[in-house]
Amino acid sequence: MNINRINKTENNPNFGHNNPWADSPYNNREKYLVAGTTAIGAFAGMACHAKMKGYSLSPNKMFKNLNNCYWNKIDFDDVPVIMIGAGSCLGGLTGGYLIDKNKDNRKAKLREALLQMTNISLPIIFTVFCSRKGYKYGNKWWDKCRPKGKETFRSKIPQAVMAMAGLIAGVFTANIVANKINEKIFHQGKGRPVQASDFSAHLDDICVAARQISHSKITDYIQKLVPFALMIAGNEIGNTTVGNADS
Repeated sequence: MNINRINKTENNPNFGHNNPWADSPYNNREKYLVAGTTAIGAFAGMACHAKMKGYSLSPNKMFKNLNNCYWNKIDFDDVPVIMIGAGSCLGGLTGGYLIDKNKDNRKAKLREALLQMTNISLPIIFTVFCSRKGYKYGNKWWDKCRPKGKETFRSKIPQAVMAMAGLIAGVFTANIVANKINEKIFHQGKGRPVQASDFSAHLDDICVAARQISHSKITDYIQKLVPFALMIAGNEIGNTTVGNADS
């Protein structure tokens, strides 16, 4: 989420990713603390999802058979992304509260956490839901004459179109919800419409959509970066103050 100074831009809950480290008014020790709590939160969310899926959290078992461990076997779709994102946000918020006891700055961090969770959860839910619908209807209607069990480029077209449509719909919906949060809860004005730059924040969603459409080695490697991308949100939350928060 881009951080725009209040005295420069008003009513602008932006959704692009900026550099929270560079924009932060805190010293390096405080920044590292936020980064640490964010990482702990994100990996805690990943551990909860791994346990939910029946994977062992024992280091001995995980490293004994790396090919079948959670990191290599799981698809980072809607549920794990939301759980890891929530952990990242809570971790960043915790770190932010630890380094700054200013009441107004803490309120700005809480607001940022709510906006970040909105921006993480809604686009990925829409993307995965529409991707699955596209796969279902593509197989049933679009390419129903193909040999059973054999997917073709043609059969993937409806899924790809639906996944991107879901991403776009999710971004617009997240924008509407975020503007409502700003207006009703934090009394920050009516916000602004979606801008083209907003989509730069959703490279993780695009990676997930690509993985939904194609289970290849390339998408397999790319999706493993999703948990690290989600840590951006926690760092932005922890480093947010009244002075650098979106207005």
